[in-house]
Amino acid sequence: MKSFQINILALSLTLFTIACNKPTIVPEPDPEPDPNADFVLDEIVDKENYKGSMLVDCRYFNGLRTNRILVNQTEYLSPGTLDLSMAGYYRIEIFTKRVVSNPPNVIRMVVLDGERGQPEWGLPPWTPEGVQIEAIGTQEVTTIYPRNIPEDISFPLIVVVDGELTRSLDNLKATAGKESFLIKRGVGSTWLASDDQVPENVLIDHRTFPIQTGTMADPPLSLSGVLAENTHISEGTYLNIPEDLTIPSGMILSIGAGSFITVAPGVNIFNAGALQFEGTAESPIALTCTNDQAYWGGVIGSENGNRVEASHTIFSRSGHHSGGEYDWGHAHRQALFYSENGSIAMDHCYMIDHIGQVFYSVSATLEIEHCLVQRAKTGGQLNESQVSIKHSVFTDFPDDSKVYKDSDNDGLYLIECIATISHSVFMYAKDDGLDSGGGTFGGDVRVTSTRFESIFHEGAALSGGSSSGKYQIFTSCIFQDCGQGLELGFSSRQHEVVVDSCSFIRNGIGIRYGDNYEYPNNGYISVSNSESLDNVSFDVWNMDREDWIADTSHMEFSNVWVTKANPMYPQLKILE
Repeated sequence: MKSFQINILALSLTLFTIACNKPTIVPEPDPEPDPNADFVLDEIVDKENYKGSMLVDCRYFNGLRTNRILVNQTEYLSPGTLDLSMAGYYRIEIFTKRVVSNPPNVIRMVVLDGERGQPEWGLPPWTPEGVQIEAIGTQEVTTIYPRNIPEDISFPLIVVVDGELTRSLDNLKATAGKESFLIKRGVGSTWLASDDQVPENVLIDHRTFPIQTGTMADPPLSLSGVLAENTHISEGTYLNIPEDLTIPSGMILSIGAGSFITVAPGVNIFNAGALQFEGTAESPIALTCTNDQAYWGGVIGSENGNRVEASHTIFSRSGHHSGGEYDWGHAHRQALFYSENGSIAMDHCYMIDHIGQVFYSVSATLEIEHCLVQRAKTGGQLNESQVSIKHSVFTDFPDDSKVYKDSDNDGLYLIECIATISHSVFMYAKDDGLDSGGGTFGGDVRVTSTRFESIFHEGAALSGGSSSGKYQIFTSCIFQDCGQGLELGFSSRQHEVVVDSCSFIRNGIGIRYGDNYEYPNNGYISVSNSESLDNVSFDVWNMDREDWIADTSHMEFSNVWVTKANPMYPQLKILE
């Protein structure tokens, strides 16, 4: 018994000795903070948003001298005061004089841009670089404009390189008289005055292309009220619509090639039957507002079976109404074409300079081929519709300036649609190029050989929290100079995105899983046979704002090349 007590005493002394010899960490006295700093590291709160100046004194944390810190994986040894003012997401890993094996303290924070705020949560503000003007070569150049024009009415001019839309990647500068304008990815447009000063040609570098117009005689043919019978407007007619026009169910209004149509400000065309624009390449139709400084309403088809068919027609200056019965979708604005339980078929048409949106459909069918949609609040919102878009360009929403706007200026917005998009271009949007989200019943979107370029937010923003299946596939597409190339954000477990043989080049972020808003993210994205290279912030990013975590369980890669290694995805290949 005595021997046992001696052993216990010896063990106690040993443990006491070990405890006394264990190194203790004595907090150092807090130094005087850097007078130029806005915060000391202890004041930064995990999972917090900040605005404004962010000079942070990082020398001490919890009374201990910091040996080093990692800011988004960039190492700073013996750090001093760091400038974290640039908007974006910051993960700060803090190493102090603790035992090296202990994990570092981690602070996650976001600095919001003072102007852009929540819509760009976690992202540096992105302003597209825009076009680099090139010299013209021997390309074919086509000029599209009405051949005969009323006096004192300005008229549109469209320039297409290489014969058809989307064939050319050329960025050029053109001049027609006093008007200069850009040709981006092979297409551009402007307005010319109908008077004695109509220029004789369009100048692109050293090459000129003729403009040959005639003058239409006044007075115009007037048409308004309710059609009493099928009506055909003869070729080359100057037609004015001074008051609302109604096409009853079962009736057809057709417009002959070469006609020029003016519609009074605010006036609508109510189409319960069929409206046909029969332009040709040699004699396109033009439709615009009577007042160059105002806007007409739009074509409204709300009865079953309404149809719009148009070829080689230029539509401009619509969208007069907003609010009330015209508070349509995200744009909250009237559309050039509203179709409910109807159909729209357009070939070689040009929709330019609208104060509202261009398309708004509900349970309709849209077939759009070789069309240009340029300078509108948005290309439009399509709901629960069957959509086919081929060889078309959606650009400049609402313009192509570098001035930021937060007004849902999307190239196109799809909700619960069955859509196929091929060989098209979405560019110069202040919000997203293609936004496909919302709805209850999912949808199916397939995009092939399409370019997304120079867009402030996402080239393609994919979301939707429906419980039914939603499937979106992108094949052989290019995402370039966008804030984020492709984003799978707010989503359900039934939401699947497939990306194959695509390129994400020089964006802010190439491929993103997660959202800038606090919504659940439960979808799945698989990327194969693709490249995400030279993107400014991340080639691949997986930040989920709802939980402030890097989500690695909802994104997979196969044969994907990136610029920098990402330890969360060792299967990514590094381009040397």
